[in-house]
Amino acid sequence: MNSSQQRAHEIRRRYRITHPCDIERVLEGENIHVVPYPFKGRVNEVIVLNFIGLPLGFTPHSREGDELLAHALGHYLLHAGNQPFFHLHHDRAVSRQMEHQAWDFAFELFIPQLALARMLQKSGDESDLREHFQVSVDFFKRRLQAFREDGANYLHRRSAEVET
Repeated sequence: MNSSQQRAHEIRRRYRITHPCDIERVLEGENIHVVPYPFKGRVNEVIVLNFIGLPLGFTPHSREGDELLAHALGHYLLHAGNQPFFHLHHDRAVSRQMEHQAWDFAFELFIPQLALARMLQKSGDESDLREHFQVSVDFFKRRLQAFREDGANYLHRRSAEVET
């Protein structure tokens, strides 16, 4: 489990997250405020102090809205203070890494690897799983792809930990 996933697990435990809509509990507990912002170009979120700026069309309590918010929350919790370095150096590798970490955080927050692995063993029906986790089609597909890339390694390490 990487550090982004570990941080998501800490947040899940601290705020007793069971569904994506519970993200409001995290925002309140961390004193984070979401504000609409008229973005242009490819930027979808901005973080300043304890404010997360999201696009004007952001719809809170929608699946896609909660997923974008979880991604932004990942940036907030994982990368606070790193933005000036990134913007000064325009490092694409750092940008990709930060995006990957923020999505890993969001994926693990809403669909933990262990829960996904157990449910995939019981049922391979993606629409049932997507509804169980209450996420959008796109988010679930991206989560499944990330799981397939990293999940096998995680499950192998997890089973080794249990055996010792």
